[in-house]
Amino acid sequence: MDLVARLIGFITLPIITRVLGPEGYGQFTYLFVVLSYFGFFIDFGYLNYGTNKLCEKTEPSIVIGKIISLQLLTLFVSFAALIVVSYFFLDFYKYIMILVFSITYVSQVLSIRYYYLAGNRLYFNSFSELCGQIIYAILVFIVFVNYPGVFTLIILSVIQSLTTSLILFVPFINKHEIKISLNLKENFNTLKEAYKLGLSYKAEGITASFIILSLGFFLDEESVGLYNASYKIYLILLTVVQGLSYTLMPALLKNVKSSGEESFKYISLIFYTYIAIGIVLFLFTFYFSNDIISLIFGEKFMKSVLILKSFSFTILLWPVIMFSGLILLAFNKFNFILISTLASAFFSIIFSLLMIYFLKVNGAGYVLPLVALCSIAVNFYLLQLTSKSQNFRVLDILSFTKAVADLKKLTTGKAYSNI
Repeated sequence: MDLVARLIGFITLPIITRVLGPEGYGQFTYLFVVLSYFGFFIDFGYLNYGTNKLCEKTEPSIVIGKIISLQLLTLFVSFAALIVVSYFFLDFYKYIMILVFSITYVSQVLSIRYYYLAGNRLYFNSFSELCGQIIYAILVFIVFVNYPGVFTLIILSVIQSLTTSLILFVPFINKHEIKISLNLKENFNTLKEAYKLGLSYKAEGITASFIILSLGFFLDEESVGLYNASYKIYLILLTVVQGLSYTLMPALLKNVKSSGEESFKYISLIFYTYIAIGIVLFLFTFYFSNDIISLIFGEKFMKSVLILKSFSFTILLWPVIMFSGLILLAFNKFNFILISTLASAFFSIIFSLLMIYFLKVNGAGYVLPLVALCSIAVNFYLLQLTSKSQNFRVLDILSFTKAVADLKKLTTGKAYSNI
């Protein structure tokens, strides 16, 4: 259902971008990113925190009550800041649009995905997402086509987010009571418990969103639209990488967690499988970027081609980041994972400011490849530190000769039972 939901969203994308053009699409994207920074603490990694707490068999009403209480408190603060600050840097029409857009803050509070995730009812999260996308697509074809504009798209996005969250929240509230407390001390204690997961979650978001924020602030909304068109294609390709990564994850974790001689036995083969995935998607994106942009977004977005070519290098490198991150995860190096995500966010901020200042919108396309290179260096340094306590060598992972030898074993049927 997740795949179908994303496909439905992808179908509406060409209609929206062709109607709005780079400037209108960029305006919508920029307002969305600005809104997310004002609401920084409303959705502060509570998906992971809530799931962990509920898996500890804590009463759902207590966990969800604590999370929603903290979210409501931060919502009031965020909305107050939005009303005051945005009044001074947005014109009146955009000011009204972002206030309407801020209704999505309520959706974030009501979206209790962690409850269904902890209860192993992932299908319910997927179902809510699918329903939201279907309603969004119907409204795009019926309303947006007849009344095109950024404001219309914002209203449709609000309806979509409310639909998705209410499908999750209403069944729960019909069976449970939630105690809401706005006590500052109690909510601060909840924030202290969740902040590590929240920092990691937000750092991942900053890595991508700060580029868009910088483009809108230093250049213009057309630049945001051109960048985000290529970024949408990149996200679709990244979904493919993630899907293949999840497929390989059991084999990787089994090899890392095995004891004795079986430990890390086929790790180099798995590593080069990740590399191969990146190479295939890189070649596809790089050589067909012109056709992809033309087919999906139209001639108005042809300046996005160079940005998409730059993103192809990110696709080449990102499987290596996923691979190294999974090894750190296998050894429960959660602090190292936090360091890695914070480092990526830091690199994104630095490179965004430099590349956009010197190279304008095309420079924005170079940011994520540079972030990926630096993140790989950080991750392998962290792997080197991990190897000293876990008795493995990082060079064994990188051995191409060993990977070829392992592949020969697999093709001759000698290793199927061990991987």
